Order: sequence, then structure tokens, then C-alpha cells
Amino acid sequence: MRLLAAIAAGCCFAQPAGAQVGVVPVRPMPPSAAVEHWVPARTSRTGCFDTANIAGAIVVDARTVDVTMRGGKRWRLTLAQQCPQLSYYGGFYYQPRVPGKFCAGTDRVMSRAGGACRVSTISEMKPVRRR
Repeated sequence: MRLLAAIAAGCCFAQPAGAQVGVVPVRPMPPSAAVEHWVPARTSRTGCFDTANIAGAIVVDARTVDVTMRGGKRWRLTLAQQCPQLSYYGGFYYQPRVPGKFCAGTDRVMSRAGGACRVSTISEMKPVRRR
């Protein structure tokens, strides 16, 4: 089903047999006054998170994407290279090597406009308390 959605949305990359493809909706970065403040709690070059509860993402800049989960948890993806095309067309694709997991070092995000960017680190984020 996800593969069909990806194809219908204009996906143009080859898929290995049996590959799972996920689509992540992207929302624009809110104005700085409305931004929630989050900081990395732990960063890993090999860490993973479950893909089942992905709710969406915010493209922070050309090398940084915050993935928001149902329930409020947040993960930061730091890309190995600039990937400005991720914010085009309101979303991007991912194809985990391990079904149900998205991992730094091996997995990548793919733009609907074309191109793929490897994730170099994944950081678990925590909100900063305001005083």
C-alpha cells in the first residue's frame, strides 16, 4: 500500500522486491516566535527509531529534519550532505533497510523532487523548559 502511494505521488526511484517505502508529510518551519525549543538528549551514528508512529516532520534546514511522532516524541535526523529538496512538495520518502526501523548510518530520505540523502546521525530530542 505504501509503495502504491509513493508511486501515485510521483516517486521515480527503483525499489527492490519487497521493500517498504514510507511517506512523511512535511510542515513548514514555524516563525521563530512560535518555535518550540528542543535540544538533543542523545545522538547516535547507528541508532534507530520505530517508524510505526511517525506523524510528520519539520525541515529545519538543508541538513536537519525533525521527525515528530504520535504522542509528542521527536527525533532529529542530521543528513550527511545538504538536501534542500526535502521541503519541496510537502513531504519526503524513506526506505528503511530493517522493516519498521529507521537507522542512522544506513538509511536515507528521498525527496519527491528526486535525490536521496543519507542520515549520518539520529538524535533523541527533549523539550527545553521555559522559565
